[in-house]
Amino acid sequence: MVAMKVQFKKSLISVFIISVALVLPQTALAGWKLDNQRSTLNFVTVKNSAVTEVHQFKKLSGFVDDNGQVTADIDLASVDTNIKIRDQRIRDMLFQVANYPEANLSAKLNIEPLKALKVGESMVMPVDFELALHDNVQRITAPVSVVALADGGLQVTTIESVVVYANKFDLDGGVKALQEVANLNAIAMGIPVNAQFVFKPE
Repeated sequence: MVAMKVQFKKSLISVFIISVALVLPQTALAGWKLDNQRSTLNFVTVKNSAVTEVHQFKKLSGFVDDNGQVTADIDLASVDTNIKIRDQRIRDMLFQVANYPEANLSAKLNIEPLKALKVGESMVMPVDFELALHDNVQRITAPVSVVALADGGLQVTTIESVVVYANKFDLDGGVKALQEVANLNAIAMGIPVNAQFVFKPE
């Protein structure tokens, strides 16, 4: 009789544990965190209609949850053009980082096919994402390639440049200010952007 009671209690405990596991949100059980050291975000500027330069942001953070919701935060103060005085001017005159320290990306991936990828396999998909910058939000569609990595992570890469227009984010005044202080004839308002984000499993 005692043995039966003990077994009955164990069965109840097992049922309770299984029930709790079933009602817990799955997003709490898995996800991928952006690996800043293995990720890149570059943008291209064209000045005087002829001089093209590639720049980058060096501090990125973000997350993909188990439902495919993507967030990525760009530290605008981490802009790197290889010229310190230009970096400072971009921070102060264009981005105004004292008031707008970050740009934010958000998107939703169809995550189930990505979970089924084997190591080294890739998938191309169009992604609708929102870019929030300087108190403005724009929706942009871009094709990306997603590769499954050996560590269980995901590498997300833009297949083609995404052109961001400064005037759509009220940054055209800042571009003109940079043009004047650098004594340039023109700086293009359309900025091609390329990204490669590596998300490592949590």
